[in-house]
Amino acid sequence: MASAVHSPLLGPLGGLSSIVLSPFFSGPLLVGATYYPETLRNAAASVLERLPEQLGALLSRVTPDDYSTAMTVLKVAVALGVIGKVNSTLSTMAHNSWRLGPAKGWDWPKEIAVVTGGASGIGKDTTLKLAALGVRVAVLDIQDLPKDMQGNASIRFYHCDVTSTESVAAAADAIRSDFGNPSILVNNAGVAQPKPILKTDPAFLRTIFGVNLISMWFTTQQFLPSMIEQNKGHVVTVASIASFVALATAADYSATKAGALAFHETLASELKHHYKAPDVLTTVVHPNFVRTPLIQDLAARLEKGGVRLLTSGEVADVIVDQIKSRRGAQRVIQSSATILAGLRAWPSWLQEFVRDIVGKGTAPRRRR
Repeated sequence: MASAVHSPLLGPLGGLSSIVLSPFFSGPLLVGATYYPETLRNAAASVLERLPEQLGALLSRVTPDDYSTAMTVLKVAVALGVIGKVNSTLSTMAHNSWRLGPAKGWDWPKEIAVVTGGASGIGKDTTLKLAALGVRVAVLDIQDLPKDMQGNASIRFYHCDVTSTESVAAAADAIRSDFGNPSILVNNAGVAQPKPILKTDPAFLRTIFGVNLISMWFTTQQFLPSMIEQNKGHVVTVASIASFVALATAADYSATKAGALAFHETLASELKHHYKAPDVLTTVVHPNFVRTPLIQDLAARLEKGGVRLLTSGEVADVIVDQIKSRRGAQRVIQSSATILAGLRAWPSWLQEFVRDIVGKGTAPRRRR
């Protein structure tokens, strides 16, 4: 399944389908074919003259029946394109309290962001990109800042164990004293240790749930109240494609990421209906496998199976672009994996078929 989802053909094919299904491409073609057929034929003839002789000869044999079929296909493409645009617009509005435009009142040099796990991986790249935007960034981590982040006037480090309410509260007090109230919170901190359920260490279970999931309550409880008071802010939850597809040898990780999605959805609903703060934005991102130390034991097997591992910079680009858009969203990275977001609505046999392939892909190879 991994290789199917990440086939090298999917990139070009996805780009081609987005062009063909764009009503801005297919619409003018349909109008031209319906109302200006002679002009379209002349344009087509001009194109045929520039094609290789054999290909031009093949295309010149189009019959009236072929033309009728092409018109039907074009109408379907226009209809699908319009439906897609309407669906995309409604989805954007739904993630933003049914508002069509971006939220107002954002001025990046005046904004303050908190990034958990910001000293490495996705968090590090997100921090650097936000700082480049002019945002002042507070990094919460148990790892010290790497040298290439030290000395950046826009970045300040706070040693913090995000699984401890006392540690998070102390860091939050220091941030408010140094910077003021943050308007951006990126809940990114995460750990993983792929092992079968029977071999998972109980102590690590407490760690992974604490870092990947429970910490979101602690940080959000500290930084959300001021956002609600101002009716302005953005909470970003870094989940995973594992939110939708449980991974063999990673039941703990998959459970925390499914929980992260539930956290995001509940937070968005509470902001609208409980706190009456519709301009506090929420975003959840679902990266597929990312080349980080978290999956170093799986990386070789995944690549052998045809998976193109994401870089932390690619994920950070999506996060920061979404923040810059001043809109909330649910983003699946890579787009070719978006179909997996609907897995739970698939027939049971098809869900199990997908899980079987994923399980075989992550299982250790038997030595002969």
